[in-house]
Amino acid sequence: MAATKYYLQSKKSSAPIYLRFSDSTKFNVKRKTGLVINPNNWSKKTNYPITKDKSTKEIKSKLLKLESYILDEYNEDNSSGKIIDGLWVETKIRQFFNRTDFKNPFETVFGIIDYILENAHTRKNGKGSIGLSQNRIKGYKNLKVVLKKYNNEKDISIKSIDRDYINRFSNWLLNNENYKISTANKKISDLKGICFEAEGHGILINPQLRHIKALREEKEDVVILNRKELVQIRDSEIKNKSLLNVKKWLLFGCEIGQRLDDLLGITEKNFYTSINNDFRLIRFSQQKGNKIIEVPLNPIAEEVIKDGFPYKISKVNFNKYVKKLCEICGIDQELEHYKLDPETNRKKKGVYKKYELITGHTCRRSFASNYYGQMPNSLIMKVTGHVSEKDFLKYIGKSNEDFTNLIYKNMFNSLKKSL
Repeated sequence: MAATKYYLQSKKSSAPIYLRFSDSTKFNVKRKTGLVINPNNWSKKTNYPITKDKSTKEIKSKLLKLESYILDEYNEDNSSGKIIDGLWVETKIRQFFNRTDFKNPFETVFGIIDYILENAHTRKNGKGSIGLSQNRIKGYKNLKVVLKKYNNEKDISIKSIDRDYINRFSNWLLNNENYKISTANKKISDLKGICFEAEGHGILINPQLRHIKALREEKEDVVILNRKELVQIRDSEIKNKSLLNVKKWLLFGCEIGQRLDDLLGITEKNFYTSINNDFRLIRFSQQKGNKIIEVPLNPIAEEVIKDGFPYKISKVNFNKYVKKLCEICGIDQELEHYKLDPETNRKKKGVYKKYELITGHTCRRSFASNYYGQMPNSLIMKVTGHVSEKDFLKYIGKSNEDFTNLIYKNMFNSLKKSL
């Protein structure tokens, strides 16, 4: 049964009055009420002010009304399944006393997010240049939406973000919202980043934040089209104009290793001949990071477009037609994987035909995976745009142990043969 209790923790002349709200089986939290009193005017027996004068009578009246308000709100929110925790108590106290606004915008999570969004065009990004990408901006906006849902539409103070809050938020993301671990980790990382941003503006943050590690992710097989499957698609007889066009985009994309936005933005105007006139390349600006990149066209890519470059197609239609193409081409191996559920807009684990899992992102992954071990990682990363080898290996589902084995196979075996 939920119950409230007031008490003091200080002997100073203006001691803060705390509210403890507890249920022996569910929660036990305490928060400051924002009211203060001289300990000499406090009864340890009743846990209320001793009504000596008008001031103490007013304080006691407010505490009684607050207690009634908290219990009424609890009955309503608990019955509707809302989370009852320290943040809930803090929010209800602020609402009761009409203290809903923070004086300093950097004191709150939403205040920091709004600040970042307002200054997105002048902020330094992860590439070292100026201006946040559209995906990064979208990430901050989505984080605010998610946090609003979790916090019952209320803003929260930076100081309230501690290990306990992060753990409860993580559990909610995974169990209530059915996010994948990787997505939950990204939300938590962004939230921690918000707190560190606030710290840069002079706001004290909980020291626990620096020691909170990411959730351990289960290893997930990377969906790619291997060389055999690409030949299978290449040799297929396709007469439908739309499928033939997406076939060209798919085969071409698997040889130049770009994100779908960049791939579908390429036209024949992006083609150049090398200085030595012995090969062609494409030059364009990657949308993520605005980085100018040059990708040499290998013989396989040239063969794909020898009878003409594919015509323009939208991302939506590419992802629609590429599945149909791969189904016709017999790319139907059964895989245990995640697939987007249109009803929940979350990825759902199950057993699916491989063609169901093929998307525009398959092009970049296939390029990176198929050329892994055939050319230096640094060159592959130049094409894909990866900055760190750690991220690159994770992207293609390889571990450091896989990389070590590759080095031994390709380098040390060669040395053994020369001895």
